[in-house]
Amino acid sequence: MSLGKNLRGFRKQRGMKLKELAEQLKVSYSYLSAVERDVKKPSIAMVKKLSHILNISPTYLFEAEKVYGEKIRFIRRGRSLSIEELSDLSGISADKIEAFEEGTEEPDLDTLERLAETLNVTIRYFLEKNADSVSIGERVRREREKLGLTGVALADKANISPAMVSQIENDQSEPSLDTLESIAQALGVSVCYFLLEQEDVENLISSLNSDLLSLLGDPRVQAVLRAIRDLEAGDLKFILNYIQFFKRNKPLLNGTLNGNRNMEKI
Repeated sequence: MSLGKNLRGFRKQRGMKLKELAEQLKVSYSYLSAVERDVKKPSIAMVKKLSHILNISPTYLFEAEKVYGEKIRFIRRGRSLSIEELSDLSGISADKIEAFEEGTEEPDLDTLERLAETLNVTIRYFLEKNADSVSIGERVRREREKLGLTGVALADKANISPAMVSQIENDQSEPSLDTLESIAQALGVSVCYFLLEQEDVENLISSLNSDLLSLLGDPRVQAVLRAIRDLEAGDLKFILNYIQFFKRNKPLLNGTLNGNRNMEKI
């Protein structure tokens, strides 16, 4: 779904007329209408204003279904619920929940409130933006340095001036959405990464079940977390794939392990 369609959807969910939102933004009705029809792209400052007035994270304007789907799946699994169990508890059909999680359908505000109540989280978990400010410049610099690029090299790849890169990284200038998209493409990341607000640790912790919360205090678990924090993306992906393999084949692997232990006793 496009930025304009996402904006229109959130505006309607808030029960706001186009004219009312335009007045709060201090822009013309025709300009906001053009943004909703994807005829014009808003500035980054305008995206921030929109997110503030609509009380959502800026990223939701770019990929609302994906964000919803990932969060619903994450909290459901954290509660150790199947889709069918969540359906029984919430009164929302299993097909609907599956569509939400896959991003093929977008839940309305009433449905999100029902899911939030069922999963014992606030609606804020799904909708509300975090209080932390967005630092676009710092993230541009971080991704550039990860790739070993100089500011001049990034400017060349993004087809912008080195001075513009410097101004953005030092938070002296706010890029247009077009410029940010060019930078994101040059760095191989999503433009949403630069607009993503700092992760809300409270919401993350609230999504974990009691057994997992207890495990976080285990020194062995903390040792694992310390061990993986400096891994490269490829190494971590290998470990995550192995965990998935272990989960799928746990009975077989446990049987083999127990068999080996019995042989050792003999």
